[in-house]
Amino acid sequence: MPSLFLSLLILLMVLCPLPDLEAKATTDDYAGASACLSCHKTEYKQWQSSDHHKAMQLATADSVLGDFSGKTVHFHAIESRLYRKENRFLIDTLDQSGTTKTFEIKYTFGFYPLQQYLIELDDGFIQALNIAWDCRPIEQGGQRWFHLQPDEKITPEHPFFWDRHFQNWNSRCADCHSTNLSQNYDADLHRFETTWSEINVSCAACHGSGSEHIALANSKKLSPENTGFSHSPKQPLQWIFKPGDPIAHPQGKKNADEINMCGSCHALRTQLTEASAGQIFHDSNRIQLLEDGLYFPDGQIREEVFVLGSFLQSKMFEKGVTCSDCHNPHSGKLRIPGNGLCLQCHDSQTFDTPKHHHHTINTPGAACVSCHMPTRTYMQVDDRRDHSFTIPRPGLSQELGVPNACMQCHVGETVEGEQKDHSWASQELLKWGVEPNNDHWAFLNQRALIGDVLVTRALTNEITQSPISNLVRASLLQQLAGMPSRVSAETAKKSLRDESPMVRRAAVTALQAMPPSLRWQLLSPHLKDPSRSVRFEIAANLADILNQLPPAEQPDLAALIEEYRASLHISASSPVTQSAIATLEMQLGNLDAAEKAYLQALRIEPNYVPALINLADHYRGTNREKKVEHLLKQALQIAPDSGGAHHSYGLFLIRKQNYDKALPHLMAAVKQTDAQSRYAYVYALALDRQGQTEKAIETLKAAATRWPNQYDLLMILVNYLDKTGDTKSALTYLSALSKIAPASPEVKRLIQKHQQ
Repeated sequence: MPSLFLSLLILLMVLCPLPDLEAKATTDDYAGASACLSCHKTEYKQWQSSDHHKAMQLATADSVLGDFSGKTVHFHAIESRLYRKENRFLIDTLDQSGTTKTFEIKYTFGFYPLQQYLIELDDGFIQALNIAWDCRPIEQGGQRWFHLQPDEKITPEHPFFWDRHFQNWNSRCADCHSTNLSQNYDADLHRFETTWSEINVSCAACHGSGSEHIALANSKKLSPENTGFSHSPKQPLQWIFKPGDPIAHPQGKKNADEINMCGSCHALRTQLTEASAGQIFHDSNRIQLLEDGLYFPDGQIREEVFVLGSFLQSKMFEKGVTCSDCHNPHSGKLRIPGNGLCLQCHDSQTFDTPKHHHHTINTPGAACVSCHMPTRTYMQVDDRRDHSFTIPRPGLSQELGVPNACMQCHVGETVEGEQKDHSWASQELLKWGVEPNNDHWAFLNQRALIGDVLVTRALTNEITQSPISNLVRASLLQQLAGMPSRVSAETAKKSLRDESPMVRRAAVTALQAMPPSLRWQLLSPHLKDPSRSVRFEIAANLADILNQLPPAEQPDLAALIEEYRASLHISASSPVTQSAIATLEMQLGNLDAAEKAYLQALRIEPNYVPALINLADHYRGTNREKKVEHLLKQALQIAPDSGGAHHSYGLFLIRKQNYDKALPHLMAAVKQTDAQSRYAYVYALALDRQGQTEKAIETLKAAATRWPNQYDLLMILVNYLDKTGDTKSALTYLSALSKIAPASPEVKRLIQKHQQ
């Protein structure tokens, strides 16, 4: 995906800023954090020093850290002046109309390593400036203003411009940064009346309603078994060293309480219920799996995915390690500094020694986290650690282009006059006894990501037989959606009974390209799966066949679709959700409702490119071709690096028989990073029809390398090679076709033809 599209996707759930210290809606059930002070002095003091407490404050002389001394900054050719007037903090800058206006900074968000600032606009919109203050010391490059999107060409029309949707606090940030929040978005009026109990993440945000807890305390009936909280975690596991063992063993019973309490705000996910904190995580949230662009092919973090997705991959999680084993839940700080944190469970004589880490003691290379939790920088200055706790694999870096911790530290260094690289790191690890993992699931994942159908059997074996985490299994399983076959259907059918809701959900996804009758046969027994994330995936994958079912079989599916539709309206202020609503209504045949949702998506963000493309396609499908062109031109103007926009506009020009103008756009679509094999297929067809068969063959050969073992690409390539008399080359690609589809009548016909 191009950076624009990827960033838009990731920012759907990004954690942003918050509102007023005065609660906009307070109930008895959500007493303020100060109510806990008398009984919980230690925890309250820890909370006061935490990110949760300081994340959002009124803009005052004490809370504002940035330089508002009349400083003028220039980013993306936009001039902004930041200054104080009496007790108010102000900025003169452009709004999306292109007019310079004065805006008051109402709230601060964050305090280290950066601080952002919020502005309250009309109709309840609270917006986050994308100019931020670097709070780090000067010697670390801090104490300066900087722009959060330096690599995007930000203009008032750009989706990342500060007063547009993707910088909106109400819909994108507030739920995870305040207590008892209600977004209260009115879609008809396109306005917010957002309310909350406390501006920050206070006690009740994690523990739930506090009224009963206080009542029990006042009546002296409080006990460990009866806390009065709706979210009270059970006793976590204890970690005990047995004589001679290098790693501690768990004692007690594993539970998911802390994942449920912490997960909803520390995961890249879609919210499925109004209140998700403290609920069963996979029942109230749909976590993003290891999607291309969000994670590297081996599961390392790439874009900001908020910890849980990497942690769920780890052996630590599988063994029962939870958040509070390492982090104080009230302060957010590490329980023990340095390697001492890991040595709670890992024997120091085995692991905290040069025999293990092969670095000088008390150097960065000797730190456990340097090798097993490498950092990646987000928002320009904020280093986040990968929580999958993996072993560095330079061999994977050589083959798949993924990062590794060794070269993160040794970049730019030389040895014996030669530049250190992934090969050098691999050899060093080999000397230490770390063998390369040539069977790592990342190799299969990478092949699946490019649509190589010949990986299907190996992929299903990995899913069903290898000791990989549930999140990895689910991620590999959903890749089967692009490889419909008997083998993938059997694997999905078996996985629908898995204990993990992530795996069951991915099994549903894996069936999405199967014939309607098979989908119904396999999925209908699971319409009442206990997990919403699974049920809603089923609803999305069966909605298109609801009206094809016999009347007696429709009610249960119709009820599930209504439940799914209601969940979508929870985040109706998002253009992405409006697009999902449009897709659902389209599947159900409700074309007017689908169009209304697309238009609402563009009302929320007029330059949301996927909605522009999809609405254009909707107009085409309803014979309103005259409405198509301006939407696609707008998409191209906003995202000139979008393969989808170029492809759609090229097809529009083809329909107008304007082939000379269409071909450059079809070619551009193939060259973009978000290109699909289908784009190459269509471009080759267009070239051939314009008498440019040789160029079509050239295009298809390159596509067959980029997307190997694609039936449609190889079939048309063989036919074009036959057409030009290049029988020898045709035989090479026909051999590949025979491996993909040996039973295909067309493949058999071609083989017979070439054997004559």
